[in-house]
Amino acid sequence: GRMIVRGTMLDRIIAGDMPDGWVDAGLAALDEWIAIHEALANDGQNVLTELFRDHQETGFGYWEHFPADDAHDPRSGARFYYHAHDPSEWSRQEHGHFHLFLPSENEAGFSHVVAISMSPEGLPQRLFTTNEWVTGERLAPAAELLDRLPEGFEINRARPSWLVGRWLTALVALVMPQVESLLRARDEVLTGSEGGWPSSTVVDDRSRHVLSESELDMQEVIAAWTGYAAELGQP
Repeated sequence: GRMIVRGTMLDRIIAGDMPDGWVDAGLAALDEWIAIHEALANDGQNVLTELFRDHQETGFGYWEHFPADDAHDPRSGARFYYHAHDPSEWSRQEHGHFHLFLPSENEAGFSHVVAISMSPEGLPQRLFTTNEWVTGERLAPAAELLDRLPEGFEINRARPSWLVGRWLTALVALVMPQVESLLRARDEVLTGSEGGWPSSTVVDDRSRHVLSESELDMQEVIAAWTGYAAELGQP
């Protein structure tokens, strides 16, 4: 029911085999990503403890959006929320997911870009796309979303955490080859036997949550970008 995406995504980063805008955004995001992780590590924190730092006493509702009204950037229109799983239901040692969105073009609503599965230690471990009904999005074709990424996804909000917003913004820029592969694979799954898109058979199937997914090792991604930067002679 879902398409597993593997292969040459790291090779594309190492070779710089990407549009110029992706390369520029990725190189800029590399320094910010490393700086954020150093700052968190210096305090013995991670992305998830930072996200929930003001909610340690009251806790938070499993399966509820966090923040409740989503973190919405007033300038870019991009937004995210986090979905924590009840620990009794953790699968694959998964704490929960971030869901990332762009505003719909020319109409109200939003379109899902990608979800990020997080480990209990606060590390991204998997990227995936979801069926339309999962988030209530307005499905947008891969090409339309890719035309607007990564610069269209920017979260610059003090709450619930400025660092987490910057971290997500940088992550999207660093994993654009993976995002492209996942969105194109999602569109293949959503294409009906007659060639129509999206296929109502797939969209209406409540048993199909995830349409495409790939494992994610950010250490490998950062190493690939660092290697590419070194080839360019950047410090």
